[in-house]
Amino acid sequence: MTDAAKPPPVYFSALELENVRCFGERQCLRLADGEGNPVQWTLILGDNGVGKTTLLQCLAWMRPVRADAESRLVSLESALSNEENSTLNSLIRIGSDVRARLEASFSVGRTIRSRDRQQDTKDVRTGIDLRSKGGKLKQVRQLPSTKLESREFDRIFPSDLVIFAYGATRRSGTLKMEGGELSDSLASIFRTSAELYDAEDVLLNLDYRAAKSLSDRDKRRLQQVKQVLATVLPDVCHAGNIQILGPEIPGRLSESSGVRFTTPYGDVPLSALSLGYQTTLTWISDLALRLYERYPDSPDPLSEPGIVLIDNIELHLHPRWQRLMMEDLSKCFPAIQFVATAHSPLVVQAAEGGNVAVLRELDGQVAIKMHRESVNAWRADQILASDLFGVPSRSREIEMLVEERNDLLDRASRNPAEDARLGLVEKKLEGLRTAEDPEDQAAMDLIRRVAAELRDNGSSPS
Repeated sequence: MTDAAKPPPVYFSALELENVRCFGERQCLRLADGEGNPVQWTLILGDNGVGKTTLLQCLAWMRPVRADAESRLVSLESALSNEENSTLNSLIRIGSDVRARLEASFSVGRTIRSRDRQQDTKDVRTGIDLRSKGGKLKQVRQLPSTKLESREFDRIFPSDLVIFAYGATRRSGTLKMEGGELSDSLASIFRTSAELYDAEDVLLNLDYRAAKSLSDRDKRRLQQVKQVLATVLPDVCHAGNIQILGPEIPGRLSESSGVRFTTPYGDVPLSALSLGYQTTLTWISDLALRLYERYPDSPDPLSEPGIVLIDNIELHLHPRWQRLMMEDLSKCFPAIQFVATAHSPLVVQAAEGGNVAVLRELDGQVAIKMHRESVNAWRADQILASDLFGVPSRSREIEMLVEERNDLLDRASRNPAEDARLGLVEKKLEGLRTAEDPEDQAAMDLIRRVAAELRDNGSSPS
């Protein structure tokens, strides 16, 4: 397929929602930069139960589908329109008479990496309006959406939007590739019981294709997947450390079959890898497989555009691995737009150049706040204690003692009982690292004492 005939990349640029589950007043999740260019990474932060997974599900539901098939002009509808009433009703915020709205904006033709002005770009939009009365769904209406010439629609969307999702319970399942057509690429974001493909079966299948094919393409793809896994998995280091020995054959030793990884601790079968390794290996090999099937004629399917939704991206990962994951994924899948939920300050620290959305519950509804300040130079404990997470970096008991000491030091004057209490508190804190190092703490205490003395003398520090 020539570059002119290839469909343009399509990415999310925004999701707007109103009266959807825990979201009340209109909120907007931005997935583009200030100039409308799609960003490669958007992280969604927030407490448990504030709607992070709901946002991923809404993105999946709002993918464009064709409407008015017989018309010259094609209206874009969202895939949500095809869902059952029970699903639509579950989205509407609890109340007797409620109007819920969902709108998604997409960037067509703009690339993730290049910020040069692109030719033949456009923005398209889909939206849906849901109304309930007496707590039950009464009306489903399409909001005014983009209309495209039928030929242009077929050029932009020759098939469904290239979008894949991985839920928080993602794990290697029992699904095999021998069945032909791939399973639903979005299922695991909606159903905890949904399975991904058996990672070992994926690798064995790619190895079989490479061995039987007369084309170099299948050999390149097998080597490429092995290289991607070696890049992302710690301690694997290079593709040669992944050995694909073939399917298990009755009567043959198990050590002579399956997939084995050479690590500093010896050769380890896939089934004996840690849960962090298995979980990551599973969804990444699943993604690679789907990109190969989606772009069969591409010389490099893993560099083709698409959208990936990931719930709890740091699942089972050591902090050191969390720091590297986003950078490694960006290298391996340079044209993929990732939208992920996270609970780790280390993941946020690595999100330089991406968008960070913080969800906060206020007065019975959740608000989306886009965090614009760069935090890559912050320490992990500073990120954790900031408004991104709002978690003190010390235990609650120590925090209360530090707050009490600072309060006593800040007072213009103290009575004997307060002086005694200050001495007791300082004795309890003695030896604890309540600042970056003891010298920092001593300097801060000195500043507080000098400020208190100046106030006692009627002066103010300049």
